[in-house]
Parts: sequence; C-alpha cells; structure tokens
Amino acid sequence: MPRKSELEMYLDEPKMDRNSELDILQYWKVNQFRFPQVSKMARDVLCIPISTVASESAFSNGGRLLDQYRSALKHDIVEALVCTKDWLYSDQGNL
Repeated sequence: MPRKSELEMYLDEPKMDRNSELDILQYWKVNQFRFPQVSKMARDVLCIPISTVASESAFSNGGRLLDQYRSALKHDIVEALVCTKDWLYSDQGNL
C-alpha cells in the first residue's frame, strides 16, 4: 500500500468547527513539525500583504490608469496593475 503524502495526511485531519476562534498563525506554529511542507506553503500564502487601499481610492485610481492608450486593457490586467502598485509602494506610503 503506498504511503500517504504529507498533504494527504493533513487533509485527512478531523475538520474544525467553523464557529470556533482560530489563530491561523498560532495553528501553523504549533503544527509546523507535524506538517513541515504544508506549513511552508501556508507561510508563503499567509505572508502576502493585504491591500490597505480603501475601495474608493482604488476606484478613483482607475481614472488615471484608464487613459485613451490603456482603455483596451482587460479588467483583470487593470486590477493586477493596481494591486502590484499597491504592493510595491506599500512600505513607502506612496499610494
């Protein structure tokens, strides 16, 4: 019988109650030795900064992004450009 991968073992764990309070960072700190590879994946995902741009600011930024030369860009490309600018300049406060 083939041995289960670490990811399969993690996915076979009993499910937690949806209504329980969970500190996800603490969970992975405690379980990093049980699931070392999965915890590294979680670390990579959880370290992505959340955008701090207010929705009004993001929408008002669209007028500057969508000029006559860029109006042909698809909406997902424009969204990627706005998010990339936010991520690049978030440390400098130059949004």
